[in-house]
Amino acid sequence: MKRIFILLCLLSCVATAKAGWFFDDPPPPPPDLGPEYRAKIVRLEEQVSEQHQISDRWKIASGSLAVGAVLLFVIGTALGAKTRQSYDGTRLVGRTHPAGANGTRHPMGDSDPQAGRPTMAA
Repeated sequence: MKRIFILLCLLSCVATAKAGWFFDDPPPPPPDLGPEYRAKIVRLEEQVSEQHQISDRWKIASGSLAVGAVLLFVIGTALGAKTRQSYDGTRLVGRTHPAGANGTRHPMGDSDPQAGRPTMAA
């Protein structure tokens, strides 16, 4: 109870503060520097707007290229997977993976369905 009373006393003694760095009066208007400065400002603003339009065009072009690249990647992956399935499905005899340079075998073994079964002669 004592702590709550002390906290209320402290909060009542605190002065109100303004949030931010705002002033009560509005800032003064900028000085008029003459027609040559106004013309220069207008010319610079036109240059900035032209640069903005050019950068927007580049953004659209690069975004389109990125979407096209992702689409081609997905199509290529799907075609590769389908080709791999067809290739593995039609090869019943022989190895699906070639032997290494030193003659090592692939860990998956042969794709021949008879490879793991004993023969009658054995």
